[in-house]
Amino acid sequence: MPSSLISLGANLGNTLETMRAASRLLEETFGASEIRLSSILKTPPVGGPSGQGDFLNAIARIDHSLNVWEVWERIKKIETELGRQRFRRWESRRIDIDLILHDQELVWTPHLKVPHPRMSMRTFVMRPACQVAGDWIDPVTQWSIQELTERLDSPSEPRIAVACSTESLQRQLQSTLERQGLWPSSSIRVETKKQPSAWWQVWSEADLHIACIDVPDPENVQWEDYALPWALAMGIAKPTATIGTPKGPVPKEKHGLRYLLPGSDIDWICHEIQAARLALRCPVEDSGESWTH
Repeated sequence: MPSSLISLGANLGNTLETMRAASRLLEETFGASEIRLSSILKTPPVGGPSGQGDFLNAIARIDHSLNVWEVWERIKKIETELGRQRFRRWESRRIDIDLILHDQELVWTPHLKVPHPRMSMRTFVMRPACQVAGDWIDPVTQWSIQELTERLDSPSEPRIAVACSTESLQRQLQSTLERQGLWPSSSIRVETKKQPSAWWQVWSEADLHIACIDVPDPENVQWEDYALPWALAMGIAKPTATIGTPKGPVPKEKHGLRYLLPGSDIDWICHEIQAARLALRCPVEDSGESWTH
């Protein structure tokens, strides 16, 4: 029987009632499926506009008989029913429901990516996920949810390695990071790596590896299609009939958290780097609230 991990997050209005309503709708939507809920945690907003309130976060583990697309469609309907409107990235929201994991599925499309691309770098996702699925294996890193969670539990500043597919992209990124006060930094390294198989070679000890891909014609080319060789090399997409598993040096050990980005918007890349730094060490505490009144 397939199983999925679904994240719930809210920071607008009566957040507790919204979370409770979301859990009830999950039970109604997935019918006889077995649902396990984590505790409700409280976290500060990460990466969004200033002035946002704290978030309530939780994870639902659902055992069901649906495919990954059917699960995704159902949770989007729940979001809509609860009033979620997607206007601005990282904004406050009444409810945010994401499909985090679906068994060992790898999905790499413009509409849906599974596992969720930022799942393993978010303390506020991994901590509650560990409560309900600590032994699950992430198909990207091949680490368990518990192992991923333990990696985030560190007092040190997170180390981030950024591999740029072109020298031009590297120069632009370093210049923008410097302008924003994030460069030079002992915790961020940026290098050019033209081969997808070298995505992890910027800094093998990094806590997070980010690959930024320069897309030559972003107006007419889906960046996910153009970056597919990188997605395959990083293990976040499965081989297709025309593109098999890439050849190249295979790391002898696991190289952990990874994130693939298009290089068409340098400011957004810098924002993602800063958001990742915060999310990797985001404080999480028990809200003290329950799922029932």
